[in-house]
Amino acid sequence: MKKRQIAVCGGEREYTKKFAEFANSRKDSLFTVHGFTDCHELMAYTKEHSVDILLLSEKLLDQFPEQTAAGKVILLSEEEYREENGYPAVYKYQSCSQVLRQALNLYAEQARESAGIVLRTEGMKKVGVYSPVGRTGKTGFALAFGKETAKKYRTLYLNMEEYSGFTALYPYGDGWTLSELMYFLKQGKKAFACKLESVIQRMGALDYIPPLRSPVELRTVSRKDWEALLQALERESRYEVVILDLSGMVDGLFEILAQCDVIYTPVEEDETARAKLAQYEETLGLLDLEHIVERTKKLHISAEEGPEALGREESRRWSGA
Repeated sequence: MKKRQIAVCGGEREYTKKFAEFANSRKDSLFTVHGFTDCHELMAYTKEHSVDILLLSEKLLDQFPEQTAAGKVILLSEEEYREENGYPAVYKYQSCSQVLRQALNLYAEQARESAGIVLRTEGMKKVGVYSPVGRTGKTGFALAFGKETAKKYRTLYLNMEEYSGFTALYPYGDGWTLSELMYFLKQGKKAFACKLESVIQRMGALDYIPPLRSPVELRTVSRKDWEALLQALERESRYEVVILDLSGMVDGLFEILAQCDVIYTPVEEDETARAKLAQYEETLGLLDLEHIVERTKKLHISAEEGPEALGREESRRWSGA
């Protein structure tokens, strides 16, 4: 897929250089960023190259010609919550990642076409992590599995639990969450890949979407909504692996599990845990979903080994590393 182009004309050479270097260092980004220090350089470039997004210093606005092929113009403002002459603005003096997220979000909200279809040599693999038994180290395993898998494959982690605890464990400030991405999809807008880029957070090499903030939000997401999200990721993302950290509250849980290439089910050894697992497998049998059981690997996470070590071990085994 041909990359889209972002031009940043910040006036200050050091700021422009820093922003362009950061943006271009992002692995597998949809965009290539070019930096300019004045409008003359910028206009010369746009005569020969198309630009999809222009981040322009508000100080240079009076030098900027109204008729230009610069695409979506977004001002770099020295004041927060400002809009100038009808142009949307982002606050200049925040982290480069936050500036880029906000710019991509503004672009996605108004884009009339998709950023393109991402081609893979193979389909996106889906790894489900689910257990009918509580307090098994499921999320710790899923994250460790994801971090290890991300060393070899482009990997996305999705937490679909009612109480993920992510706000406290992995603070993401005032960034957007899975809620905003799902709402974007429901609106039928085109630039899903750009919206996705604006939402993504990172744990080292592992990408993740901050989860829904409350179980109330989770209850409003239907099976069709989850299907639309997975289809959009398959169609318009670069991810080779998506890890689904599931809970029993997910509408269409069994349908999602049926799509997974492999399912990891952490379990405990006590009598109650065994009874819950037996009832879960009996339910799958009654629903003619034995293929879910066939794709499932049960995990006994010992106190000595822990979920993190087991996650890394299973990832190496699964990916053939």
